[in-house]
Amino acid sequence: MGDRPVCDIICKLDCVCRDYNFDGIKLSPLDELNQQLDILMARYRSGDGTGASLVTPATSCVQDSSQAIYATIKKITSEIASNPQIQEWLKTHPTDAQTQRFHQLVALGKSLEKVLIPLGIVRPDWRKNAKLAGIHANSKNSHFARITNPVKAAISYRTMLPRRTQDEIAKILLKQGSFLWIIRTNQVGGFDANIQPIAPTRL
Repeated sequence: MGDRPVCDIICKLDCVCRDYNFDGIKLSPLDELNQQLDILMARYRSGDGTGASLVTPATSCVQDSSQAIYATIKKITSEIASNPQIQEWLKTHPTDAQTQRFHQLVALGKSLEKVLIPLGIVRPDWRKNAKLAGIHANSKNSHFARITNPVKAAISYRTMLPRRTQDEIAKILLKQGSFLWIIRTNQVGGFDANIQPIAPTRL
C-alpha cells in the first residue's frame, strides 16, 4: 500500500458463479476451478517430481491460472457432453433460464479458449493437469510431450504477461455481460499522483 500501483478485478457472471442442477445432477464451475487450483498447488509442492518449482516464461502465476481455467472449461463441458441425462434435460427445457446460462457458459468457454490456446495446440503440461482432473486428454499432439520451455511459452503466448492476460479475460467477461469491479487498494485515503497506475503496454 502506498508503493506499488496495482489493481484487482472482481468479476461476477451468473453462468460461472451459479451452480447447475439437472434433476439432481449438480455442477459448479467455481468449485471445479477451485479443484483445479488445488491440483496446481499440490504440483507446486513437489515441482512435478523434480523437487523445485521455478518461474519461467512457460511457468508462472498467470500461466498456471490460465491452465486452471482451461482445465475447468474442459472438465465441465466434458461432463455435460458425456451425460445423457443432462443432454435430455437441456432438450426438454430449451427456454429454461438454466439452459440459457449453460449456453452462455459454452460460449464463454469458446471465447476463453481463443486466448488460452491461440494456436489451437494444447500444451502437454496443460493436458496433464486436465488428466489429473479426470479428463481424457487428446493424444494427437503427444509429440510435443518433451517440448522446451520457450516453445511451451510460444504455444500459450497470450497468457505469458499478467497484465495482458488480465485485460484479455476481463474483455471477454465484459462482452458476456459480466459485472467488473476494479479495485485499487494501493492508495487508501489522501491522494498521491506519483503512484497512479501506468497505462498497460505491449511487450
